[in-house]
Amino acid sequence: MKVKELINRGVISVKRSTTLTELIKLFKDFHTFPLVPVVEDGNRLVGIVSFQNLTEIFRTQEPEILKTVPFIDEEQEDILKADISPEMGNLVIVDDIMKTKFFSIQEEASIEEAYNSMKLHSKEQLPVVDKEERLIGIIGLFDIVLGIFKNKGVV
Repeated sequence: MKVKELINRGVISVKRSTTLTELIKLFKDFHTFPLVPVVEDGNRLVGIVSFQNLTEIFRTQEPEILKTVPFIDEEQEDILKADISPEMGNLVIVDDIMKTKFFSIQEEASIEEAYNSMKLHSKEQLPVVDKEERLIGIIGLFDIVLGIFKNKGVV
């Protein structure tokens, strides 16, 4: 079974210029914050935004040199005490918080490849792209499990 047979094609994506306010409004009615693909013209996948990217806004900025020191304990941020101004909603854009190093899978890949890639990279969802790296959907662990159940005649 191929990935293209199981993907969710009705994926909401955003542009690099999408503001934090617009991003939150798009997803405020979801039970959990989904994996959000970031696309450029032609629907070419250039990044992703996850819930973790949103929570990183609460972290105080530290000099890059301190991030390389292994014996400094990472302090947990208290998001309830974070100093966030209303202006951040329009000043922070997706380009500021998105990940540009991410894993995706080709639509022609097998579900075994998708499942193994998810396990290897500890992901529950992967963006699915065509040969030109254009976003065509998302596949998740549940999609794979559902595909297996369908294939076995359970559903």
